[in-house]
Amino acid sequence: MHSKLKTAAVAALVIAAIAIAIMLISARLSDQSQRARDREEFPQVGHSVDIGIGGRTINIDCSGAGQPAVVFARGDPWMFYDLKAVFENALPPPGYGWVAIQRELAKTTTACWYDRAGSGWSDLGPYPRDSASQARDLHALLRAAGVPPPYVMVAESSAALDARVYAGSWPADVAGLVFVNGVHPDLMIRTRPGARRQASIPAFVNHSEDAMAQLFNQFGLYQLGLPNNPAPPAPKAFTASQWNTIWHLTQSAKGRSALIQETASWERSTSQARAAGSVGNLPLIVLSAENTVLASQFPDVWRELQTDLSRLSTVGKQTVVDLSTGDLIYQAPDAIIEAARQVIGDVRQGRR
Repeated sequence: MHSKLKTAAVAALVIAAIAIAIMLISARLSDQSQRARDREEFPQVGHSVDIGIGGRTINIDCSGAGQPAVVFARGDPWMFYDLKAVFENALPPPGYGWVAIQRELAKTTTACWYDRAGSGWSDLGPYPRDSASQARDLHALLRAAGVPPPYVMVAESSAALDARVYAGSWPADVAGLVFVNGVHPDLMIRTRPGARRQASIPAFVNHSEDAMAQLFNQFGLYQLGLPNNPAPPAPKAFTASQWNTIWHLTQSAKGRSALIQETASWERSTSQARAAGSVGNLPLIVLSAENTVLASQFPDVWRELQTDLSRLSTVGKQTVVDLSTGDLIYQAPDAIIEAARQVIGDVRQGRR
């Protein structure tokens, strides 16, 4: 009797293993087919550049001419929302979302947007995906793409952490900064109960989370059970084709993998941004939406931390933008364009 039960258990395990293998192979083949269709329907904007780190490529698109070059960086709003809502509502965003703002600033200087590792048309990066890694990727990308410094870095959301680390690591490269709803290093700790406990999680747990993200991307498992939300109406500065491409890129398995990677490294990123310190007398403008999710839930904390970001520079300024929601790139592009032009003007006139 015992022998029969053992044989039955082994047979059940074998059948389960075969079923899982079939599921993974099917998911992999389906995902490969979908990605091939996507390449036809949503052709790459920009071009892939080998950054010389792990054989990876990063996508970048530049237009215009002149100095200082403006470099646009989109961040992940993982600090702003419930992670489940982030996944279901198609985040993180690709760099292509800057295209309308790039078009205006390219009339007077070089203007470049790029896709962070794992977003848009860029390859996923290795563990850890913290701000130091993001800054190294960007530094290597700009060198390989032939975009010479100095740079005015326009960084949105969590990319503000990366920009601070970049400025601390290569201070001679950065001539000015614009933060668009920039993340303050203390934001999670001040607004999310339990964040301090989460920060003490052993590194191997975050490493395992990162490995899981890579595996899920490899087999396209994010497509299972996730809603395929239709694109909302296009913002007025975008054509229907541009907006459909942006929306599609936010739905990708690779993008969601990048999101998991970055959430696993948030404590490292915030620590690195704090360690980077101030930016001296660099021109800096902090654009803050008055009605972001966090601004509504924690108005005093949001205002205090946004004001504190402006103090990173001795000549820093803060501009509050009153909107119904907090996505300034789509809802208030003119405010970003004006802030970038002000910083460019200060750099050209040597105001530091």
